Amino acid sequence: MPDLTCLTTADEFTVAAPFAHTVVDGLWNAAELHACAAEFPPGNDPRWITYPAPKEIGKRAGASNMWGPATRAFFETARSPEVCRALEEATGIGPLTADDLGGGMHMTGEGGRLAVHRDFNRHPTLPLERRLNVLVFLNEEWEREWGGVLYLGAEREVEVVPLFNRTVVFACGPESWHGHPDPIVGEHWRRSLAVYYYAPLREETAPGHTTIWSGR
Repeated sequence: MPDLTCLTTADEFTVAAPFAHTVVDGLWNAAELHACAAEFPPGNDPRWITYPAPKEIGKRAGASNMWGPATRAFFETARSPEVCRALEEATGIGPLTADDLGGGMHMTGEGGRLAVHRDFNRHPTLPLERRLNVLVFLNEEWEREWGGVLYLGAEREVEVVPLFNRTVVFACGPESWHGHPDPIVGEHWRRSLAVYYYAPLREETAPGHTTIWSGR
């Protein structure tokens, strides 16, 4: 179980600019994350879900049928009631539950990018709203010049280099523009684990929408 006491307080999380977020290094057990990274299949594995659209070209997503024991253990922990409660305290958002939809292993290689966007906001089958994203990077080395840097904000106000055991927690909403729009240069694989959290619909929940792209 990660030591989630090092996360920001809900007050700090809420006032972060350009929208509610926090970035934490060393949150997870390093040996366990190394084991997860070793379980990533090669880029040509046919089980990867790929995205041909230019805005997300080169992105690969791995659902639970691809997870080895270390990766499965990670997601069991990240989706546990204990972690959900800790995230509620750290963000002021809740009550949270985790869902498989859209999360899992993510990997992007040379030429791949993910344009700046906002995520879909409602669960397609349950009366839930997507409220929180958690991204955990698995890259031992990463240079800005390689592309693939995560930006938060429509104007790229916050830059997050995707280094090993760096965790990004951010709220989903009308201001939560994010992406890694700069194509990856060279033979580098950008690996991460993604967990998405939901809460019951609210009166102020916006009408349902799919991914909204900024065009950048």
